[in-house]
Amino acid sequence: MDFQSFVDSYGMAAAVISVEKAENGHCGDIRIVRANDMYKQIMGPNYRDNMVYSELIPKEPNFEEFCYRCAVNKQHLHAYVDTKSMGVWTDGTYVPLSPEFDTEKLYYFLFFFEFTKAPESEKMSDISISTAPFVIQTCINLRGSDNFYDSMNKVIADIQDRTDSFCSCIIMIDRTNQKYAPLCSKFRNDEACMSDFMPYITPEVAFSWEETLAGRDNIIIKDDYDMGSLEKENPVWVKSLRDAGVKSLVIAPLSQGKKMFGVLFITNFNVKRYVEIKEFIELTAFFLSSEIASNDLMERLEYMSNIDSLTGIRNRNSMNARVDWHVKKERLVRTPFGIIFADLNGLKKCNDNGGHEAGDTLLKNAAELLKKHFGDYEIYRSGGDEFVIIVPDCDKNEFEQKVQALRAESGDNSNVSLAIGASWSDDADNLRYCMHLADEAMYADKNEYYRLHPDKAR
Repeated sequence: MDFQSFVDSYGMAAAVISVEKAENGHCGDIRIVRANDMYKQIMGPNYRDNMVYSELIPKEPNFEEFCYRCAVNKQHLHAYVDTKSMGVWTDGTYVPLSPEFDTEKLYYFLFFFEFTKAPESEKMSDISISTAPFVIQTCINLRGSDNFYDSMNKVIADIQDRTDSFCSCIIMIDRTNQKYAPLCSKFRNDEACMSDFMPYITPEVAFSWEETLAGRDNIIIKDDYDMGSLEKENPVWVKSLRDAGVKSLVIAPLSQGKKMFGVLFITNFNVKRYVEIKEFIELTAFFLSSEIASNDLMERLEYMSNIDSLTGIRNRNSMNARVDWHVKKERLVRTPFGIIFADLNGLKKCNDNGGHEAGDTLLKNAAELLKKHFGDYEIYRSGGDEFVIIVPDCDKNEFEQKVQALRAESGDNSNVSLAIGASWSDDADNLRYCMHLADEAMYADKNEYYRLHPDKAR
């Protein structure tokens, strides 16, 4: 076949591209075999026939994945993406050529495209039938609630479900002030929570994302081969991913103009739906960026890093900082003080029977009950279904009466059932030990609850 005459027949930038199939089942060289004049003009004077594409533009793993799928697997593909390395949006179509042109190692496809300087709604709406309903649902959720955090929680839950991922989350980043914090998250396993994985997201890791994502619309890791390629660029990050048990990953920048203010982070997703998920995530990240930027969340990053977005009370990071301040005598908890550990009974059964929304409602109700009795004090959500209360400057009898009142309203027959442990001390050096005693007492109370209620197995 005369490839030159073939591409010359197209009225937009077009080229026949070859993909070398490596022995490991991944791409070898990807070469521009023949291109029409429009394609050559866009690529500039350095273009020559049969050149490796990365001699003209930076290597792009997602582009290479599409090239392989089109040429080797004979998939017809389309993508409208923000090509950050060139400062344009690219509307590209990948058309497989007949297998009769292929050789044992080389496979061919036609690629044609056009650029737009800014995203165009008509082109963005040209998406697959399977993806469209979910993108529409995302937009409805973003605009369908007066409570921004409720909207974000709904969207991230939809993303987790859509991608069949272990974890989907949004992490806000303020590199100027060296701060970062999760905005919302959803896990496949209800016993997991974001605080379990934040130790793996060190400042060195979080602040490396912007550089690694530079020039890309996202990074998608499907397997060990992709992970190894990423490791060459960012070994510290890959080590943290492996330590956290991450096998596959999608990370997309959230930005306003050229400034990245966060990432959409998805781990252990359904890699069999790579093309569908890539399309869905690219559009979703675009709409999320717009919505988050309009809420001016960067000014609230400090608030977010200390507040649990579901319940509105302080989170584990805030609690750890509070204890550290006391131990270092930077900001003491006034003595005498009381400590309460409270663990929500029956959350798993609630999730199993009523779904995750029912479980979230139960957690919110538990937080409201704690605020009702200890709203003037420091209340923390320290884990998935665990809460801690620090009550400073309190008389022992008064403290015990407050604990008893909480027990009375959170017993077996209550809408919110809590396992409760409490400890009191008048020694400032005993804060951590006092927390340990309250924790042990809470677990003893919880074990007794499940002994009496075996039907509500944890």
